[in-house]
Amino acid sequence: MTASNIFRRDATNVGDWHCAPVRYFSLPAGEADILDSEKLTLAPHVVVGGGGLIAKTFHPHMERLAARRAEARTLVAWGIGESENVDRSGGFVQPYDGDFPAYLDAFDLVGVRDFGTRHRWVPCVSCMSDIFDAEYPVNTEICVYEHKRIPLPIGDFPRLTNAGDDLGAVVRFLGSAEIVITNSYHGAYWATLLGRRVVVIPAMSKVYRFAHPPVICRLESWKKFVDLAQSYPAALDECRNANRQFFKDVAALQSARS
Repeated sequence: MTASNIFRRDATNVGDWHCAPVRYFSLPAGEADILDSEKLTLAPHVVVGGGGLIAKTFHPHMERLAARRAEARTLVAWGIGESENVDRSGGFVQPYDGDFPAYLDAFDLVGVRDFGTRHRWVPCVSCMSDIFDAEYPVNTEICVYEHKRIPLPIGDFPRLTNAGDDLGAVVRFLGSAEIVITNSYHGAYWATLLGRRVVVIPAMSKVYRFAHPPVICRLESWKKFVDLAQSYPAALDECRNANRQFFKDVAALQSARS
């Protein structure tokens, strides 16, 4: 298997499935799952990402790819981000406070979806899908979008999980409400791109570094915080522009080293 775009290629998780830059930009073809890092043949130009690949689960695979840097002409990280479990023992989650791993220094270009780090901000490339250009009628005040393995026991609201690969169904659902309550990274991200107000009940560190921050609160406190949630009308354009510029830099690098 020759790999050009390596990511968590998981069709049972809609966010993982739609975070590959090769789906939206003219890049060398060749999708591969990062979990297969030991047996992959690297293409001349390799893009790693997107997704929450800065995590203990993926460290061995990312380190392996960094160690194989000499096998490719270019090695780029695109829209990756942290994704660690957080400590809820004290009744509230704590954000990840570590620096990003040193293996990123082996990459020619690094773009991370987390805002405010030492690396360039390049949000999840799924923003490039033209599905976000449509208008979605609001027919309910609140909906709940939950991680398939972490249910959110919040009232009798319309709800959906991140299981499967149907981005259209998810975006239509998120667009149907004025306010989205979620514990899913991509649920918060996509709802923001749609101009919806977002409340996050955090289960992992990745929700703390959005460029367009949602309200973050404990499960039992969401009613107190929901009115603080705001929309970000410019979010879609800002996220797309960051990805377009990064693509230009990636394309220039690949052309120079071809």
